Amino acid sequence: MSDVSLYRKFRPQTFANLVGQDHVRVTLTNALKKGHLAHAYLFTGPRGTGKTSTARLFAKAINCLNLGENAEPCEACDICQDITIGRLIDVIEIDAASNTGVDDMRELIDKLHFAPTRARNKVYIVDEVHMLSKGAFNAFLKTLEEPPANVYFILATTESHKVPETIISRCQRFDFKRIDVKTVMTRLSYIAQMEGIAAEDEALEMIARHVDGGLRDAIGLFEQLVVNNKLTKEHVRVILGVAGSSAIEHFYGFLSARDANGALKFIQELYEEGVDFVQFTKEILEKMRAEMLHAVESKKMDEAGALIGMIEIFQKAFDQLKNAMIVQLPLEVAIVKYLNPGAVQTAPPVPTVLIPVAVKVTPTPIAPPETPAQLQPEKVMGGKTITVEDLKKEWPRITERIKTPKLRISLRDVRNFSVVGHIITLAFTAKFHQDSIMESASRSELEKIIEETLGVSVKVDSTLERVELHSPIEHHEETASAPPDFADDVAAMFGGEVVD
Repeated sequence: MSDVSLYRKFRPQTFANLVGQDHVRVTLTNALKKGHLAHAYLFTGPRGTGKTSTARLFAKAINCLNLGENAEPCEACDICQDITIGRLIDVIEIDAASNTGVDDMRELIDKLHFAPTRARNKVYIVDEVHMLSKGAFNAFLKTLEEPPANVYFILATTESHKVPETIISRCQRFDFKRIDVKTVMTRLSYIAQMEGIAAEDEALEMIARHVDGGLRDAIGLFEQLVVNNKLTKEHVRVILGVAGSSAIEHFYGFLSARDANGALKFIQELYEEGVDFVQFTKEILEKMRAEMLHAVESKKMDEAGALIGMIEIFQKAFDQLKNAMIVQLPLEVAIVKYLNPGAVQTAPPVPTVLIPVAVKVTPTPIAPPETPAQLQPEKVMGGKTITVEDLKKEWPRITERIKTPKLRISLRDVRNFSVVGHIITLAFTAKFHQDSIMESASRSELEKIIEETLGVSVKVDSTLERVELHSPIEHHEETASAPPDFADDVAAMFGGEVVD
């Protein structure tokens, strides 16, 4: 390959080589044949679709000394050759992104009145024109409407909505379209033949689909992925993370067969292969769209309706993919939603049963109100029941088995408890300790230890007592005679150690 990038080397130098924009080519060549040229043109469209190349080609045709019958530049005169290599001083290219201000525009306007140096006409190609400031557009407006003789403007932009309507109304507008996959493949195949590159058709198709209609991007990727004058589909698939048409058909087959398990396993395989799920989902949506249009054409409206539901689900997955913490999760959820819609429902709110605890100054257990029969925990959980006496007897063993220092300290604030079926309500005097116990991890640890100790599944609840109560839990005499030592627990909680 030469030192020049392929997209520059194969930039179209005649209208016959301008691919994918036939509507632009026909209109411009007709204007050249009739000699009816506008003083300003606006070329707008996605990147890499040929806007700047067409502008240079049109500038060449305007100034060619021996224009052909089909308005093709002769490519032989000095003017054509100088424009081809970018040496003609009368064709001026301006990057609006770097010259955005009013002063830049005034400098351009001052130079307009000088006659062309060598060519018949001066042509200004203003790329990314939407980047001009508001003041620059205002300064440019009058000149664009009434330019000097033999001066033409060609404005190019990817974001026409940012160009003021007053500018657009003074130009002939040409909208460049995304180039279809087949046309991109044909152009890449031509370049491969000219460069002596052995390229597989499936590899070219993968590149064409990946670039979303941008021929320049396609040629750049083609050049990047060629290895030892070869381009293989496997190499393209690995580098771009593209699944390929066979994978699309395979996955769609799982959906058609309503095989959720197969579809989920296939997604996992694609993840392990490093497939780009954004591109994969886009291709899946294109496949679904094609099937929907075919169903409508065949007047199978029921089938089309089902496909619409599928498209909506996978479109939502596509929107979520870019921000997904687990990259394959949106697709997996979409598969389950589509193949088993009854499994995805909004969970009803879990009823909260509040068990009020009467505040008493006596150390006897709190007597809770009777629970309605339909909410009796023992009927829900089954198995044997426990009593306050059972819990009181085993409480020292339960607290000793607690591993988390923070939980162990908070349990020492328990001043009372009650048992209703399989629900144990602990009474605290401090809100801090109550909240600590009710944290998900702490409560799970406590419930697990109680279950292991008493042999029955329980649920732990809590309440807050405002009156100082004596604990029903009897402590050993040696611990009652001296204040408890929390040093070891506090050190463990904060990751420190006790120093004598």
